[in-house]
Amino acid sequence: MGGWCSAVVLVCVLASPAGLTAQAATAVLTDADVAAAEIDVDELRTHLAIIADDSMRGRATPSPELNATAEYVASQFAAFGLLPGNGDSWLQEYPLTTMRAGPESAHVVAITGPTGSWQLEFGEDYLASYQGMTADGAGDLQLVTVGEDPPDATGKIVAVRVTMANVQQVFGGGLADMIEGEAAGFVLSLDVPDDFMNRLRRFLGGERMRLGEPAESSVPVVYLVHSRLPASLAAVFLGEESPTGWSARLHTEAIVSKETAPNTIGILEGSDPELREEYVVFTAHMDHIGVSSGVSGDSINNGADDDGSGTVTIIELAQAFAALENRPRRSLVFMTVSGEERGLLGSQWYSENPLVPLEQTVANVNLDMIGRNWQDTIVAIGKEESTLGPLVESIAAAHPELDMTVIDDLWPEESFYSRSDHYNFARKGVPILFFFNGTHEDYHQESDEVDKIGFDKMARIGRLIFYLGLEVANADERPMWDADAYARVVERID
Repeated sequence: MGGWCSAVVLVCVLASPAGLTAQAATAVLTDADVAAAEIDVDELRTHLAIIADDSMRGRATPSPELNATAEYVASQFAAFGLLPGNGDSWLQEYPLTTMRAGPESAHVVAITGPTGSWQLEFGEDYLASYQGMTADGAGDLQLVTVGEDPPDATGKIVAVRVTMANVQQVFGGGLADMIEGEAAGFVLSLDVPDDFMNRLRRFLGGERMRLGEPAESSVPVVYLVHSRLPASLAAVFLGEESPTGWSARLHTEAIVSKETAPNTIGILEGSDPELREEYVVFTAHMDHIGVSSGVSGDSINNGADDDGSGTVTIIELAQAFAALENRPRRSLVFMTVSGEERGLLGSQWYSENPLVPLEQTVANVNLDMIGRNWQDTIVAIGKEESTLGPLVESIAAAHPELDMTVIDDLWPEESFYSRSDHYNFARKGVPILFFFNGTHEDYHQESDEVDKIGFDKMARIGRLIFYLGLEVANADERPMWDADAYARVVERID
């Protein structure tokens, strides 16, 4: 606990920097001020020392250590008197499928044409995309190419030349739009720069993870190295030779396992009989990237800033709101998600399987990396998108004791907006603010350690978010989207 009395209004002598340091030594404090002071530097440090300890082995998704982190957060929520967010459980478990390529002998790419027949070598001549348990082209099937008019690809193998001009369409799920019917498989000849090819090799060569249960099967998709193709076969992909008389036989195989991972969720029920059915959701991701392989010395990525800083601030925010004598009118949801580092998986699962109605979720405030860089400044990404932006600016101005300036996204070219968990709420129509201090030299490194965190800064950001959340929870009206932002983010209209 932060050591404060629980009276609604009291006279208090502030004895340490953990208190409201910019106030007078003797001041009249409101219920909100007393509760905000529960966000305590020493408690932040204690929580972070636990979840960013080497014993947590970087909190990878999935892992026993991630599960231990989720249970730790749940124990704190329970101690504050929050309600379990998932019936009688604090945890929302979601399914994951992990995949890696099967043995080399399990993969077959054989192409035959008027000028010859080739059995291509896995890993050298081609790479495989393994989406399901197995994928089989079922014998020698006719090869067709994509031209100006979509070909009838039913029961056939589709050959596509991939360049940097169409790579976004191909890898963005646009293959099905290039054809008519259901193809039996795809061979994609990658005529791309070496650096792109090398990145793809690393991506397909490692373990992959996706949300949900394993698929029973899928059509095979293989990526040919264009520069290694025989000239006559390359001519088919280049459109210089007709695919008539060409056929292909494809088979790929994946080693697939089923896993689960947790989100931790606690709820503070609102006081207003009508507005308590609306919710303000606070999120941070509790996972990190685990243990590095092939590293001498320290190999554990503790993720103190990313996102241990946000996770422990969520804990302290829950404690602060629970300490209020007068509960907010709307209900509050405190959530630490997992799978962020694997593609926002935990928040995506929640957004598709919400435990409180998304249409009744009036705002999401997301915290991801708030413990480093500036001492008096924090970025709030998305603040131009809704009335939450002007509101947080007015709250920062009304609380000069926090010494915290809220600024716009400084790095739009980095696309941070779509790289943290608020994004899965925004695309469902929930107004968001994303508090973020930017990356640094220790980002995704073993050196992201607790001793580099600015805990006083974290506490002041936490109090700012507390006052923001309290205002949103008590307001008569919900936060409102900017119309242009809503069209762009939710309706996907450019």
